[in-house]
Amino acid sequence: MFSILRFIIGFILLGIPLFLLGCLLFFFFWPFLWILIPLIIMFSFAIKIRRQRMILALVQNALVTETPIHEVLYAYANTCWGLWYRAKLIRFADKIQRGCSIVETAASIKGIFRYETIGLIKLGGTKLPDQLLAQTTGEIEQNGMAQEQAVFQFFWYYVYFPFLIPPVFLQLIVNVPQMQAIFNDFGMELPFITTFVTNVSQTIGEYSYIFLPLFVILFFVPIFYFNFRSGILPWRPLGVRRMLRQRDSAQFLRLFAAGLELKKPIEEIIAVYAQVVPSHYLCRLGKRFNEQIAKGASWIESLRKMRWLSSGEAALLESAVRTDCVEAMLREIAGGKEQSQRTADNTIVQIFSVLCLTMFGIFAALFAIASFTPLISLITALTN
Repeated sequence: MFSILRFIIGFILLGIPLFLLGCLLFFFFWPFLWILIPLIIMFSFAIKIRRQRMILALVQNALVTETPIHEVLYAYANTCWGLWYRAKLIRFADKIQRGCSIVETAASIKGIFRYETIGLIKLGGTKLPDQLLAQTTGEIEQNGMAQEQAVFQFFWYYVYFPFLIPPVFLQLIVNVPQMQAIFNDFGMELPFITTFVTNVSQTIGEYSYIFLPLFVILFFVPIFYFNFRSGILPWRPLGVRRMLRQRDSAQFLRLFAAGLELKKPIEEIIAVYAQVVPSHYLCRLGKRFNEQIAKGASWIESLRKMRWLSSGEAALLESAVRTDCVEAMLREIAGGKEQSQRTADNTIVQIFSVLCLTMFGIFAALFAIASFTPLISLITALTN
């Protein structure tokens, strides 16, 4: 900080105008900062996915070798960079060492395990088959990588915004006053398109205090959206639950399949699901499902009535029950639902990219026309 201040003072003492210094800071520092923030956020997403994969692999190895999980977490925390995440891991390991279960600890310290993993550990314990945790690891990796790619593509378009502003200021500060002076000398008026672009640019400049918060909001919208769509955020407000139904039902069906494979009663599976799921709405759905099963209803029909299964998927499960391959069919259906959600996310990203490219094209066309139309008009007038 001191070197930056000394550099600025040196500029001023050398007689460099403050206007030039402001332009230097605006045209170079602000675009650099705008590009740096998306890179940091994208890097944090990548680190988050890798850490989740590493945690799952370590827990799987601890269960197989019957190593205390808190010792594994302590060892991993010492290799992690980032004080906040390391402190969270150590706090998590401390609670487990004091005798708290993983489920109880995960309820108080978020962000270490996904709730599907906690449910698997709660159902299987030390007898949890390797393939179940391996499947969960692969599913989290696949979904996380798809989410990471979508976020990368989303943020890529934010990098363009700093490069739109220098042409605007160059047009307003240099080109328009010079063209206005030349046209006044010839007794002519600037073309309509040039006047229109200039007025719009000046209006945006005057009300920049409104547009700056808007850009900040738009910057964080993708972060919120993809965290919401991934099911990380536990909120399920009315009106948007349908958006998350595919992923919520997929996560439930996957845990349900693991419980059936572990030969657990349906009531116990649902009780574990209601205990580990972070959303109160999903917890109530699980309890309602258990009540219907207690009344003697078919679990397939109950899932269909809850709209976690379509009629076709329910028919597939009915045939899978008769052929004794219900667990594999449940995973296939869950994978199809996850794929549908990923396709929807990619479609939204593609629509956003088309809108951004269209906006950039309109912007470039307007400024090109506004810049060259006065020159053409002036040449035509001089020729006549």
